[in-house]
Amino acid sequence: MPQKDKPKIASKSRVNDTEQPSTSTKVPLKRASLPTSSKNPSPDGKVAVPAEPEIPWRKRCWNYIYDKENGLFCGRTCKSWWYMTAYSIMYLLFLCTYTMIFLYASLTLVKFMEIYNVVDKSELMTYSENGIGLTAVPTSLDIFPFISYTSGQSDEYNKYVKVLDEFLVKRRKRQVTNSTDLGPCGTAPYGYGDEPCVIIRLNKQLRWSAKPYNASTKDLPKDLQEWMLKEQKLWLHCDGYHSYDKEHIGRIKYYPYPPGFDPGIFPLDMQSETPLIAIQLSNFTLGLSLAVECKLCYDNTVSSVTFLLYVEPKSRSVRNY
Repeated sequence: MPQKDKPKIASKSRVNDTEQPSTSTKVPLKRASLPTSSKNPSPDGKVAVPAEPEIPWRKRCWNYIYDKENGLFCGRTCKSWWYMTAYSIMYLLFLCTYTMIFLYASLTLVKFMEIYNVVDKSELMTYSENGIGLTAVPTSLDIFPFISYTSGQSDEYNKYVKVLDEFLVKRRKRQVTNSTDLGPCGTAPYGYGDEPCVIIRLNKQLRWSAKPYNASTKDLPKDLQEWMLKEQKLWLHCDGYHSYDKEHIGRIKYYPYPPGFDPGIFPLDMQSETPLIAIQLSNFTLGLSLAVECKLCYDNTVSSVTFLLYVEPKSRSVRNY
């Protein structure tokens, strides 16, 4: 029995030798590849961060206007917007109040300064080489060309009478040689109450002279055309500024009449004064603001001055129904 078993063992060992490779030859082993992740470091030692997807600009704008996740409007909460709005309103109110107080104090200070009433503003004006300026008194006192009072109320129009008194007194002190007859507009109260007067004068400009108007007179008023046929002067004509004003302006009287400046007295020197022409308004509509324009025609051109007149009726009847 033992002799028969040996060859069987040998055969098994041979079979095993043929199936198993020899230990002298090495077969390389393959390792399973590991999944890559963002946490795995790169060969240079830095962590690789994947690129974020790009958000469209419309969605970014909408997210800025209203962020639903954080409850923000334009990057701020509702409470923050309320605080900012309240602060802005209070700040603007402070600025407006400060500005109004500053302006009121400044105007009040200027109004009560003595120099403000003494300075002759027309002398400070400058004019072009080809033209001449006109001044309407008493409207030139407060710069604003506006005459306003209640008919028959002397306490309201006395300020205009005072201005005309001072204006004429200054001319008398200077002993003006080229004085003109101003009629009822040369003495107080200068028609104020029912028929107010306004004195028009040429602003003094040295080395200025002009020739009479020689252009076409078709577009000029009829009374101005008649004056031009009689004499060669620098003619002054006053009327309503708009057609509405012309309907309610009533009658305008001139002193002297016809209202013209002699071109021979120009140019003026330092001692001479400009001549005057007074206009008196009558039969105009009360309770309406009327714009009056006076034009000086010369050298085929026109200079003008405009002022407003408002006379309130004495009393208005009120009916109770």
